[in-house]
Amino acid sequence: MKFGLLVNPGLGKLAQQELFELTQIKGEVVGDAVVFSTEKHEPVEKLLFHAQTPRRLVLLLGHGKDQDQFVITEKVSSYFHTGQKYKIEVENIKGQDNRQTIAKKIYDLLQATLNSENIVLTVDYKRPDLVVIVYFSGNEFLLGVDLCGQEINSREYRLFPHSGSLKGDLAYWIVRKSGYVPDEKIIVGFVKDGAVAIEAGLYALRQAFRDIKHFSLYNILSFSSTHRQENNANHSIKIDAFDESLPNVLAARKNVVLAHLKNNIDIQRHSLEDLDARYTESSIDRMIFTITSKDEEKINELYYQAGLLLKAEGTLLILSRDQWELPLSEKFILCSEEKLQRGEGSSKTWLLKKK
Repeated sequence: MKFGLLVNPGLGKLAQQELFELTQIKGEVVGDAVVFSTEKHEPVEKLLFHAQTPRRLVLLLGHGKDQDQFVITEKVSSYFHTGQKYKIEVENIKGQDNRQTIAKKIYDLLQATLNSENIVLTVDYKRPDLVVIVYFSGNEFLLGVDLCGQEINSREYRLFPHSGSLKGDLAYWIVRKSGYVPDEKIIVGFVKDGAVAIEAGLYALRQAFRDIKHFSLYNILSFSSTHRQENNANHSIKIDAFDESLPNVLAARKNVVLAHLKNNIDIQRHSLEDLDARYTESSIDRMIFTITSKDEEKINELYYQAGLLLKAEGTLLILSRDQWELPLSEKFILCSEEKLQRGEGSSKTWLLKKK
């Protein structure tokens, strides 16, 4: 069986890495997707419970070099059965008319295949049992059935969101970009709604953070016996975070509880200037800060605190608005500067290493 991890722009390499870390399966990056093969259910289940990068996980049914050359390569009766309802969604194609044209072609092809295998499905755009995804990778179309039935990069724990924060997949990318690995000492500053700190905790514990009993996986015949994945029992991992705003701290704490990480993430209210009174010099491995425009004037204090607290070659990752020109400090080496796509807009990250 072939599968595809569909991700947001720029996250393909991380999805490929995460796939291997979780399942030891090597995948191929195809546009903003990672394609892999397995005949076992366990790796797929593990990805559904634990993977932090994907928007969707799809079971691939076919492909097409262009919209007039679609081919279904799988026996659909292995995954569909009479009486189910489905809908078709076309992704990564501009223009509603173009998407509708492609959806109609897929509908005709799928109906012909279903008829040949004596399966009767109905289309239901409001409450489908299955969602068929047509995804354009930039080079070819991938056709598959979504095992989730919904996008999974918007986390269920974010019931108290902040306008300047990130969805789960992008927050996870920030954590991995910083170089953080479990058991290191990390501080997440200006924590907003806690997303970055929570994604660091989920990664460190390899926490099974999704309840997948309502996912489309259960509507596919070959995936009828999904079992719950166990969590990592390492409860000694501790992540420190802070914000200067009490509403942010309260919201982040609530989200941490919803993510079942209240014993692993400590969120406090204090100022940036208080850091050196709370931590020992050269005791921190990683620092991550999300800086909004009102925080930009604090950059010199941030450099001062990071210079004191980070270990030699410890990293400081700064996320801010795309238009800001970050003034660099002589205490740090600039390792990378990257744009991060956020819907229609973008932000910028700077990864700095202490000299």
